[in-house]
Parts: sequence; structure tokens; C-alpha cells
Amino acid sequence: MRKIVECVPNISEGRDEKIINACADEVRQVKGVTLLDIDPGKSTNRTVFTFVGDPDSIVEAAFRFAKKAYELIDMRNHSGEHPRMGAVDVVPFVPVSNVTVEECVNVRRNSERELVKSLEFRFTFTKKHLLIPTGRC
Repeated sequence: MRKIVECVPNISEGRDEKIINACADEVRQVKGVTLLDIDPGKSTNRTVFTFVGDPDSIVEAAFRFAKKAYELIDMRNHSGEHPRMGAVDVVPFVPVSNVTVEECVNVRRNSERELVKSLEFRFTFTKKHLLIPTGRC
């Protein structure tokens, strides 16, 4: 049976459709991942994305998504009603099918390694399956 992990990252951008679409396009380009939803909020200036895939593909999609958001979102001029910690606020990984929470922890760790190695992100961990980049990221 196929293992499926859900990723529900949030970016600090809810108004600029070009940025939102560029982040979504990064997810769409990853084989084995399906983008399920994009929920932008203009007043909060934040968008929630939902996508699913196998553990390896979800790591690739989360990496590409966060990298694109980091490249395009400048937090120095950001405003909105929702508290934010960076261009990418949270990157939770949730077990959906044939995956344990422990496996999602490994998915989170793999995602963290890629982001730290490539983009020098810093992270705060709030739950076993939740990854939160902090700083300008």
C-alpha cells in the first residue's frame, strides 16, 4: 500500500498572486505530489497550501516550495493581521495513509537537512511532526 504524507505549509504572503502561484508551481512540478488546496488570506497576508505525496516526494516538494518562498518574499516590508515568523511560517507533515507519526518525524528531519544545507534556514520544533523555519526564511 502507498504511503501518503500531507504537508500544510504557510507562507507570509496572501495578496500577491504571482508569488502564491510561483510557490504552487514548485509543488506541482514534483512527481508523486498532488497540490490539493491553496487558501490565501488578504487581511492576514498569509497563504496556507495543502499537498500530499509519498515521503520522498513530499520532502522534495516542501524543499522546492520553501526555497521559492524564501527567494520571493521580503519580510522587511510585510504587514498583516496574523503573527508571522518568516517567509515560511510553518511546514507541518501529517501522516495520512500507511505512515506513522514517527515516519513523519523522519520526513521532517529529511526536509530540515535539505533546507539547512541549501538555504541556511533555522528551525523551531513545536510538535513531533511540525517544522517551523524561523528568521528571514
